Amino acid sequence: MSSTETVESYLRRCGMVHDQVEATTWLIHLEDARQSRILARIEEPIILFSTPIFEVVEDTHDRVGLFQRLLELNSELMHSAYALQGKRVVLSGAQALENLDLNEFQAVLDDMTMALDRHLPQLTAWNGNASANDAKPA
Repeated sequence: MSSTETVESYLRRCGMVHDQVEATTWLIHLEDARQSRILARIEEPIILFSTPIFEVVEDTHDRVGLFQRLLELNSELMHSAYALQGKRVVLSGAQALENLDLNEFQAVLDDMTMALDRHLPQLTAWNGNASANDAKPA
């Protein structure tokens, strides 16, 4: 089975609502209060999961406090982490495709879902519109 077929199979088996937006890219729609989305993309030899949180702009107050809080929140995560991509705070995770099994696949999605549910309310102090609804194929 190809990596693409494996990912598609895992998405179906996990009951995840999703759209295949490119041959190796899926937009996963979470059933949380914010209707968050996670982008999953195969980039051999790994699969990447990511969702944008918000942009850090020039007038973002207490940037040091924000970055400290993100590092503290990272300590609660097992399969994903917050990072800065350019000016955008993202939540992302990755798994090797070679030995990927359903439990590992589900663990990344569960970890990210938990983070979005528990952490976004804490991050609204830095962005009143913090949302994971901006996921777009790269």
